[in-house]
Amino acid sequence: MSALRVAVAGDDRAEAAAAVQRAGALVVDENPDVVLTHGGDGSLLRAERIWPQVPKMPVRLSRKTAPCPLHGIDDVLARLQGHVLEEVNLGMLELALGRARFYAMNDIVVRNAKPTAAMRFSLTARGGVGPLPDIVHVGDGLVAATAYGSTAYFHSVSRTRIAEGWGVAFNNVSTPAEPIVIAGSTPGDAIEVQVIRGPAFVVYDNDERMPVLREGHHLTIGPARRVVTVLGLDALACQECRRLADGETFNPH
Repeated sequence: MSALRVAVAGDDRAEAAAAVQRAGALVVDENPDVVLTHGGDGSLLRAERIWPQVPKMPVRLSRKTAPCPLHGIDDVLARLQGHVLEEVNLGMLELALGRARFYAMNDIVVRNAKPTAAMRFSLTARGGVGPLPDIVHVGDGLVAATAYGSTAYFHSVSRTRIAEGWGVAFNNVSTPAEPIVIAGSTPGDAIEVQVIRGPAFVVYDNDERMPVLREGHHLTIGPARRVVTVLGLDALACQECRRLADGETFNPH
């Protein structure tokens, strides 16, 4: 049997690569069987952009983490080699902007580009999404999130989380609006965002590229046809692992 091919992404590639080699696997940059993401959620998001649809295996940075017995980097790699890591498939969102398509594991954020000026926008349901109120929203924008990503910015603006599917929450709008949650994840379902007054930025996950939206621009957000396969996602959610800086637990998602 050939050795497992592992790509390494994250904040301490040297440490992660050394651990991969100790486990008897090959460190590669091309055609990996799995991608080890060394860090936290941000490393996982970046790795999906670089190696889309290749299984990801996240581990916390040792210099920032006091891991439990299951989640040290060598322990996780041993479980990978033993084929005992739990596999989960996480839904993604697709952002359609003209002919371009972008994908997000966590969220897609549309927000005013100038802090001194609110943006105006409206929403239209597409596909099987139910009818939406005919309202012009005025405020800082919106956050669309997957169930996995809804513990982050979506939660901070809505104080809610999504159990299944995806949703849209409103960011500091003048007329209060409840979050829109779509329980299913059916490709073709979408919400179209029409910019009535901009400028605004659109941000997908932690990608630093931020397209600018102006008056008359529109985009659609909905479930993607692709998923992210993650091996050992519990390494990021574990409440027995602690931050070295303050001894507190990490965001459990």
